Amino acid sequence: MRSISCYNAKTMENRITEVKIKGQVHKLPIFLPDATRAVTKSIDSLDMTASNVRGAVVNTYHLMTEPGTDVLQKFGGVKDFMNYEGLVVSDSGGWQVFSLIHRSGLPGKITDEGVTFSLGGAKDQLFSPEKSIKVQFDIGSDIIICLDDFTPPEASKAENEATVDRTTLWAKRCKREYENQLIKRKLSTDERPMIFAVVQGHKDKDLRKKSADSLKAIGFDGYGFGGYLIDESGNLDLEMSKYIADLIPSDRIKFALGFGKPWDIASLYKMGWDIFDCTLPTRDARHMRLYTFSGKPEELDLAKRESYELLSINRGKFVEDQSPISPYCSCHTCKNYSRAYINHLFRIKDTSAYRLATIHNLWTYNKVIEVIGS
Repeated sequence: MRSISCYNAKTMENRITEVKIKGQVHKLPIFLPDATRAVTKSIDSLDMTASNVRGAVVNTYHLMTEPGTDVLQKFGGVKDFMNYEGLVVSDSGGWQVFSLIHRSGLPGKITDEGVTFSLGGAKDQLFSPEKSIKVQFDIGSDIIICLDDFTPPEASKAENEATVDRTTLWAKRCKREYENQLIKRKLSTDERPMIFAVVQGHKDKDLRKKSADSLKAIGFDGYGFGGYLIDESGNLDLEMSKYIADLIPSDRIKFALGFGKPWDIASLYKMGWDIFDCTLPTRDARHMRLYTFSGKPEELDLAKRESYELLSINRGKFVEDQSPISPYCSCHTCKNYSRAYINHLFRIKDTSAYRLATIHNLWTYNKVIEVIGS
């Protein structure tokens, strides 16, 4: 075991396989489902633990809004609030900036100072890099993400470069505020959260390199890749994903933010990415799409699409199907219920269908993590 930065990490074949944050050891790779508002939709923290979920991603902007940091601080942080002991990462709020302003067209503007929101007739509010970091400390997450300027897929070359430069500027301010908060809160090396920065630049390799080099010069515990690297067919740009991974030093943790499908995760892990988060398994579960393996997962190449099947469990062919969702699954749902019963729950619109489907999909994702990391 060797010491990397201010946290302990265990390495194997020049790759980090284990990190210790705030006294708790977390094995890598790891998949983090979406828990934006301190809940993974349809299940609770006990379901998460039973499904082998070892971490989750919460969102800074949303938790700042509801329930608010005053409430979270009274509980000692979001982990005690949601009664969860796993790894918790707080997303900076950068994606919400993109979603609310770029996509939804809500009143607001992005400047070097931060993001100004004009919502509901209330006084304009500035969400700055400093505020993002302070709120994340109040949330009490294990990994803090710097506020970044998400590059829209349709951005011009000039707009792309502007997001890269602003992401670097914000990262400097985030790092400065992070260090100020450590002093203010009197947190020791063993007590501190980790801090990651996000590499932007969309599909421009020169700008991706510029972004990565600028962020490495500032210095962070880990780096994520941001942006939207999905083509029109819904496939991940693997070549660019590998290029970005190679820009990040091997002694830093690599976070594939927002990705992806289980076969993409297996591919990304081979490239060097360590942490993954995605809304797909929980969202697909609520839309009656259930992941299964085409054979014993330990015997499959999990980076190939054909190693998986996606069941539309609401179809008529499952009405009398007595088999579990997957013969290769030992989740709570598969051990206790048939495809026919899950089909029935969805048909009658009973909300327990969401819970049981979500438990299964998360177990499947974490089985992928278990196999590729073994």
